[in-house]
Amino acid sequence: MKSEAKQFVEELFDSRRGQYWREQCDQARLDRAGWEARALEAESRLSLLELENSELSARCEELLARVAYLEREVFGQKSEQSEGDGDAVEVASHEGRGDSSEKPRRGRGKQRGAKGCGRRCRKELQAEVVPHDFPDGVCLCPRCGKPFPPFPGTEDSEEIHWEVRIVRRVHRRQRYRKSCYCEGVPGILTAPGPVKIYPKALFSIDFWVRLLMEKFLFQRPLCRILMMLEMEGLSVSQGTLTGGLKKLLPLLEPLYERILERSRSANHWQMDETRWLVFVEMEGKKNFKWWLWVVVTSETCCYLLEPTRSGQVPKGHLGEDAHGILNADRYSAYKSLGENILLAWCWSHIRRDFVHVRDGYRDLKDWASVWVERINHLFHRNQERLKVFEDKPTFRREDRKLRKAVDSLKEKLEKELAEEAMHPAKRKVLKSLKNHWKGATLFVDNPKIPMDNNESERRIRNPVVGRKNYYGSGALWSGRLAAVLFTLFQTLLKNGIDPQPFLIAWFETCSRNGGCAPTAEEVEQFLPWNLSDEQKAAWRYPKEHPT
Repeated sequence: MKSEAKQFVEELFDSRRGQYWREQCDQARLDRAGWEARALEAESRLSLLELENSELSARCEELLARVAYLEREVFGQKSEQSEGDGDAVEVASHEGRGDSSEKPRRGRGKQRGAKGCGRRCRKELQAEVVPHDFPDGVCLCPRCGKPFPPFPGTEDSEEIHWEVRIVRRVHRRQRYRKSCYCEGVPGILTAPGPVKIYPKALFSIDFWVRLLMEKFLFQRPLCRILMMLEMEGLSVSQGTLTGGLKKLLPLLEPLYERILERSRSANHWQMDETRWLVFVEMEGKKNFKWWLWVVVTSETCCYLLEPTRSGQVPKGHLGEDAHGILNADRYSAYKSLGENILLAWCWSHIRRDFVHVRDGYRDLKDWASVWVERINHLFHRNQERLKVFEDKPTFRREDRKLRKAVDSLKEKLEKELAEEAMHPAKRKVLKSLKNHWKGATLFVDNPKIPMDNNESERRIRNPVVGRKNYYGSGALWSGRLAAVLFTLFQTLLKNGIDPQPFLIAWFETCSRNGGCAPTAEEVEQFLPWNLSDEQKAAWRYPKEHPT
C-alpha cells in the first residue's frame, strides 16, 4: 500500500510539476511575443526618428544656408562676382572658354600710367567777374611806402560757385487810363501779369518744377525739402505744398496716359515689381501694402501703382491683343499672360540661384562656382555676338560659338539631373533651370532680346530710394501722382531729355490754357518721340559741353 501511495504521490507531483512548467513555457512564449512586438514597435519608431532626423538635418542645412545668404546681404559685399582664387573657378574658366590667356578685367576709373585729360574749361557756365584789389585800391611798397603804378592786365583764376537763391518776385503791372470814347473798352487797362501754373498760384512755375524734381526724381521727402527752404529763408507749411501738388496731378495725367498707350503698342517689354505703402484703408484690404510695377520698353518707362501683385496687373496693362516678348523674373504672375506673350526668363536670377548655393552650402561651393562660371561664359559669348551685330559674317561666327555654349550647358544639365543620389539644393536649382529652359534660351534666336531683366530692376531702384526716404504715399491721389511723375521723369531721361525745361514748357502751356491740361493735339507735340529737332536740341540731357 505504501508503495502504491508513494507512486501515486510521485505521479501527482510529476503531473503538477509538468503543468507548472507547461504554464511557465506558455508564459515565456507570451513574453517573447510581447518583446518581439515591442522590438518591432521600437524599430518602427527608430525608423521614423531617423527619417525625422534626416528631414530636420536637411532643414537645418537649408536654414544655415539662408542665414549665410542674409548675412551676406546685410554685412557682406553686394556684388555677385565670382571669386577668382578658387580651383573650381579656374577649371570652369578653362572648360567654358578654352583659353587660359585671357587678360584680367580692366579696373574702374583712370588707369595707372595713363595720360590724364587735364582740367576742363567749363565755358557752358555763365561767367561772373569778381574783381580783387588791395585795400583802398593802392599797392604800396612794404618797406618805403611808395605807391606802385598799375601793371597792364590781370592774373585770372576760376572756381565753380554753387548758389541757391529763393527770391520774392514783385510783379508791377503798368496801368493805362483810357483816353478815347470807344465803347466796350474799360477805363483803366493793366499790362498782362506773370504766367501762373494755375490761377492765383503763390509759387512760380520754376518753383513747382524744382519741387517735383526734388521729391520724385531725387527722392527727398517733403519734410527735408521744407527744412532746406527754411534754411534759405522761406518758411512754408507742408499743407500749402501738399495742396499745390494735388492741383498739379490733373495737369500731368494726359501725358501719363499717352505714355501708357505707347508702352502697350510695343512688342518687347521688361517688367518688375516692388512693394509700395499707401496708408489708406480700403474695403477688402487688410494692410497698407501696395505694389509698384515698372514696364520698360525701348521708348517708355511706365510705373503702375496697384493694390495687388497678381497676374491681373500685367494682363490689364498689356491688354488681350498684345503680342511680343516679355523679359521678367520667374514670378508666377507673368506665367498667366497667355500664348501670345513669350516669356524670356532672366539669367541674372538663374545665376543668383547658384550663387546662393555657393555661399550657403560649404560642401557645394566648388560645384556651384563651376555653374556660375558657365553662366558667366554664356553672358560673355552673347556680348561678343552683340558687339559685331552689324558685321554679318563675324556675327554668324560668334553666333555659332554662343549656340555651342548653350548646347554644352544643356548637356551638362541633363547629365547631372540623371544622377540618382543628389543633394536637394543641387536638384532644386537644376530642376528650376530645366523647367525654365525654353524661356531662358529665347535670346538665342532673338539677339535683340537681353539675357537679363536688369534694366527694369535699375529703373525701379530710384522709386525704392524714395520708399526708404518717405515710406510710400499717404493718400490715393499722392500715390497716383508718384506713379505719374516716376513715369514722366524716367521716360524723359530714357529718351535723353532734361525734365526741368520740359516741365517748364509744359506748365507754361497749361497756364495759357487757363490752368487746365493742354488739348489732345498739344499733348501729342510734347511726347518725347514726337518732339522737333529744335526741342530735342534745347532739352537734351546730358548736355553737350565743349571740351
